[in-house]
Amino acid sequence: MNRLHRPLLTVLVALLVAACTSAANKRSADEESYGVIAEKSPAVPGMSQQVVIDAPQAVDLSAYRVNSDSFEFLDAEADSELGAHILSLNEALDLAFQHSKEYQAQKERLYLEALALTFDRYRYTPTFSFSGGADYEWDAQDQFVADMQSLTGMERISTSESIDAGTSLGARYLLKGGGAIALNLTNNFTRFLTGDISEFGTSALIGSFTQPLLRDFGTAVETEALMQAERDLLYQLRDFTSFRKAFAVRIASDYYSVLLQRETVRNNHAGLLANNLSLEREQAFQQEGLRTLLQVGRLEQSSLQQDLRWTSSITRYKRSLDNFKLLLGLDADDAIVLDDNEMTLITETGMESPDLDLEQAIALAVQTRLDLYTQLDRVQDSARRIRVAANALNPSLDLSIVASVPDSPDGSLGELDFENAVYRAGLDFDLPLNNKAERNDYRRALIDYEAATRAYLSAVDEIKLDVVDDWRRMNEARKSYDINVTSVQINERRVEEAELRAELGLGDIQDTVDSQNDLTAARTELVRSIVDHNIAKLEFWRDVGLLYVNDNGQWEEGIDEPR
Repeated sequence: MNRLHRPLLTVLVALLVAACTSAANKRSADEESYGVIAEKSPAVPGMSQQVVIDAPQAVDLSAYRVNSDSFEFLDAEADSELGAHILSLNEALDLAFQHSKEYQAQKERLYLEALALTFDRYRYTPTFSFSGGADYEWDAQDQFVADMQSLTGMERISTSESIDAGTSLGARYLLKGGGAIALNLTNNFTRFLTGDISEFGTSALIGSFTQPLLRDFGTAVETEALMQAERDLLYQLRDFTSFRKAFAVRIASDYYSVLLQRETVRNNHAGLLANNLSLEREQAFQQEGLRTLLQVGRLEQSSLQQDLRWTSSITRYKRSLDNFKLLLGLDADDAIVLDDNEMTLITETGMESPDLDLEQAIALAVQTRLDLYTQLDRVQDSARRIRVAANALNPSLDLSIVASVPDSPDGSLGELDFENAVYRAGLDFDLPLNNKAERNDYRRALIDYEAATRAYLSAVDEIKLDVVDDWRRMNEARKSYDINVTSVQINERRVEEAELRAELGLGDIQDTVDSQNDLTAARTELVRSIVDHNIAKLEFWRDVGLLYVNDNGQWEEGIDEPR
């Protein structure tokens, strides 16, 4: 390499370094990571394409409807809902899938798994390196020697100066069979500055090939880490898809639970008003001497207790609404209210269950649950690790071939003498006389395989029990609904009769108190049974595999069939 080329190389290197900015590296990492996610996504039914992890934009609620009604049953909290934005269930799902911090964390976990895979793949591509350096060396004269030379008139000896510099350009290719190919080109030169200018340099080209023949030999052993990284990303994709289903069901469950709390407040307030009307009537009877203080006192106590239940139910409702707001990813000071029409919709839908019998549901769950496929794949992973651990017990026997090409005999920097290249081949071996660590790893791999097999069988049983439990809860909610429908009718008749008898002065205070409290409780339980059945039905679809969630979090009924 002549003197003209060296400055040019320096400029090129500087430009390359300047180009590698942090923004470019981030963009490159994103392209690779999103690329491998898109590559493997078709293997996971129901996998979303919306996995960008950049910070979401601030929530804008201006597009949603605004509440202009003030509800008396909310007491002092009624004004807090004036001007609040009304969210339907679909709108709540859309907000959660865009802004939820928990959902964002799941996307980041998926991205990091993909990012790790990009490096494992990169290890099996040709990698290049370039390095260089320079040293300036001089020997300074002792001041005493210089003074003596000046006094005696001796000839002064000039200082010695030199510049040593070198560059190294390398390439390495790791083979999936366990071998490696490496190529390295070095250039070194020394320039002396002693009044006249002289320069000499050396160059060398070294190529090598290494291949294990026993331990660490073969694709199955060498690429185990890459294979596991590929499968880990697949598992994470499945986990992310399962999370999206569970998250959608959770949002819907919490949405209906908040509405149930609101309905409880409404019922408690209605019960309190009814109690207060009865109390006013009985107090009027007391003034006329038709009721005793003891009798009226029972109704007064009942009214106080009902007032306390009403106040407590308001607190529970507002707390559940605040928690739901944070689950969606909204700020604590964002004012929202849920749409009462959603409760009307599930009430009108009735208590219908999926058109499947229990045996069909269990069979579908075993076929479609993504987490069960992951458990089965982990059994295969543990079986592969047994083979890898067994291979590590073998002696080490490595073949190596090295070719060295020296520099040109005339000393021209950058010129190589291929005619005088030196070749060397050899075998290196290492007997496993101290292999306790490898022995323990092998035994551990055998135990891990048995544990993974048991975990898979346990997962099958747990999935079956999940479906059975969902089925039972749907039946329980359906029976609870039928009972509470009848209970509401009975207690409405009881209240009507108790009120009629009380107006005639023939009623019993305790009957009035009991019938009104029972009616309030029955109405609340009736709504609860509707909510419980709807939630159990959603969880049944999720656990069986009959739930497909789109990018906005809204679901459709359909069977996911893993490929």
